[in-house]
Amino acid sequence: MALSPEVREARQRAIVDAAHRLVRETGGAGFSMLQLAQAAGVSPATPYNLLGSKGEVLRRVVLDEFASFAARLARLPDDGPLDRLLGAVDLIVVHYTSEPEFYRGLYAAMIGVEANLLRDAMSEEGRHLWGDLVRAAMEAGELAPLVEPMAFTDLLLRTVAATVEAWLAEHWDQVRFAAEMRRASHLLVLGLVGAERAQQLKAELG
Repeated sequence: MALSPEVREARQRAIVDAAHRLVRETGGAGFSMLQLAQAAGVSPATPYNLLGSKGEVLRRVVLDEFASFAARLARLPDDGPLDRLLGAVDLIVVHYTSEPEFYRGLYAAMIGVEANLLRDAMSEEGRHLWGDLVRAAMEAGELAPLVEPMAFTDLLLRTVAATVEAWLAEHWDQVRFAAEMRRASHLLVLGLVGAERAQQLKAELG
């Protein structure tokens, strides 16, 4: 008997939520599809039938994470495109430290067997979300278009990723993580802002 759309969606949701928990609890994505099915409370065949592969399950986990971050981002005050971009960088710290063991597991998974798929999913979603923020700041004249928006976006994403990896590897507390992330983002944009805003950013760095 075919599942109703509502039941199908509910079971997919249960599987993705279970994968999220397993990434957090096991410190990576080394769990089996059988373990995933058991954690989700479904039959062993259900994850395959509804999502096709473990890779697709993990891709859905990444999509959920970006949706959750975007929802938090939408609640930030609208103080202009550049402030929104910098506020989004600060928000990464809040978002990641709310569930550090999950992000430790997710980053560990990106060097495992699903590494290419996870990196591709993170890159695609990241370039979309952050590219829009960078483009808006350039179009508003708050960031000088000395490079293409996506070139700057890619540099920003590499900087953010390196800072996150240092937080995970060196076990920074939230205060250190926030300070390092702010320093990285401010230094990155200093060469693309006017003199007055550059002075403000330098003052914020202390």
